[in-house]
Amino acid sequence: MMKKLKINQKVEVEFEEDTYPDIYLSKVADFVDAGIVITGLYQHGAPLAVKKGDVIHVYFTTDRAAYEFKSVVLQRIKEPLPFILIQESEKLNRIQRRDYFRLDIDGIVDLHQEKKDGSTNKKEVKLVDVSGGGLQIKTKLNFEKGNEIKISFKKLLNLDNLIKGKIVRKTKENFEVNKYGVEFIDISNSDREKIIQWIFNLQRKLRQKGLGR
Repeated sequence: MMKKLKINQKVEVEFEEDTYPDIYLSKVADFVDAGIVITGLYQHGAPLAVKKGDVIHVYFTTDRAAYEFKSVVLQRIKEPLPFILIQESEKLNRIQRRDYFRLDIDGIVDLHQEKKDGSTNKKEVKLVDVSGGGLQIKTKLNFEKGNEIKISFKKLLNLDNLIKGKIVRKTKENFEVNKYGVEFIDISNSDREKIIQWIFNLQRKLRQKGLGR
């Protein structure tokens, strides 16, 4: 069941109770007969005082999918380094193909379009939804299918690079506004990973509030 999980793989840990409300980063340290050993969890530089019996949800991603499983803290190991022994789950839930998980969102991104004279035209556009493979936007700007644009996500997440995209779909929203489907092109794996991780983190927060799908 846990063959998809590897040693040194990054995981995110969420507690079922509200004692620790955030999402905490960890790594798989080892697989033992008693369960899975992960590195200690930290908050503001200090290790979390997790307790035996704490119920957690563990999230991790592979090249093409994201997974989640429910587990229980079996032991907190303090020395020589902080580790946590958790129960190996019998059930592994595939969340969805990562690149194509599309999250509906009401936000703003900056669109950069290069003019013929070499200068750049920067406009705010409304974000409709986003995935690791592309996004949908609404704007009064006029583009044609095949046009290339660049998008800045700075207003939404920690991503400095402009992401290159190609218009693959155009529909008329109303007399003034068009809706465009944009496919990311020439995007680095690290930038795509940042977008995907931001999507999943936001989706979990919305789910906690009863707003996510």
